[in-house]
Order: sequence, then C-alpha cells, then structure tokens
Amino acid sequence: MSGAGLTKEILSRLYTKLGKTDKEIAEFFDLDRTTIVHNRKKLGIEARKNTGQIGEALVIRKLARWGFKVQDMNKKDKTSLYDLKLNNHIRIEVKTSRLAEGCFHFSLSNKKEANCIPSEHRVLSPTGRTVKIYRKTCDFVIFVGLTPEKIHYYIVPSSVIEDGKTTIGFSPAANHKFKKFENQWKLIRGEDNAAAN
Repeated sequence: MSGAGLTKEILSRLYTKLGKTDKEIAEFFDLDRTTIVHNRKKLGIEARKNTGQIGEALVIRKLARWGFKVQDMNKKDKTSLYDLKLNNHIRIEVKTSRLAEGCFHFSLSNKKEANCIPSEHRVLSPTGRTVKIYRKTCDFVIFVGLTPEKIHYYIVPSSVIEDGKTTIGFSPAANHKFKKFENQWKLIRGEDNAAAN
C-alpha cells in the first residue's frame, strides 16, 4: 500500500502533535514503517530529534553561552571520534539518557551492526560491541541526564572513564562516582585556560 490517503494534516497530527512514532502510525494504518517515513518526508514533516541529538543541542547551547566557539563534528565529519570541538582544541563526547525507573543508563558502545572496527581508539567488548577508548578520543565526556523536572549535566574528564566500559548507570539522587562532576563546567574552562598559556 502506498499510503496515498495520508494527508499532511493527518500525519502532522499523529506524528507532531500526538508524538506517535513512525512504527505506531504504520501499524495503525496497516502500512510499512518506511511508507510513513517516505510520506512524512514528502509532505515536509521533519523528523523529531532523538535523545542523543537533544543532548548534543543542549550542550552546544550551554557551551556557546559560556563563550566557547563550538563546532558540531557530526555535521562536519560523520566519522569523527568525538561530537564537539571547542575553541579548535577541546574535544567533547556527549552521551544522553532519559530517566528510566529512577536511573540514567548511558550507552558507551556501538552495536555490531555499526561495523566499527577495533583499532588504537576502539576495543571489542565480550558482547561483540565496540567501545571507544575515551581517554584517547576526547578530553571530556559530558553526560546529559534528562528528567521531566531538570536537565543534569556531568562534565567528566575522559581519563575517568574506564577503558572498555560499555555502559554507565546511576541515579541522579544517589551519591555516585560521577556526582562530583555535576555542573562542573569550570573543568572545561580550566582546560581552555591551560591551553592558552
């Protein structure tokens, strides 16, 4: 089925206003998900940002407010080893999680299907996923935790992330290893000042 009867009004209401996924809309109309995606694009209905994109946008905005010149490396080079470059020298990786059952769960690995190859910057985990060696690929990992009430930012020096670690999980309410890094934007400013001297 082509989805010929789907109008911009119907798709916009379901996708944008009601927040339905392409898959949910496809199941409702007994269509393939790709038909919904194609029709949405054809009708000019933009895709929503995923959780990772939302986190990166929040961090870019925050860093720009602090006066940093921010380059989004994902727009410049999809194969970049990090997400953002600040003032042409500070490398930032952004990981984002929504609160689920009272905890944030940040994935640090890539699925097998991503076809990432182990190298000097990436190791293979026992599950077959690849994991970056963050101390080699970036200066800081910024963990963005999204809750309905608040956005949590943890500015973590990459040397703190254990090599080969595939996930990091914690409750924002608990006293955890990363708590001391919450809102520690001064660490990045300190790195920038050190490079300037």
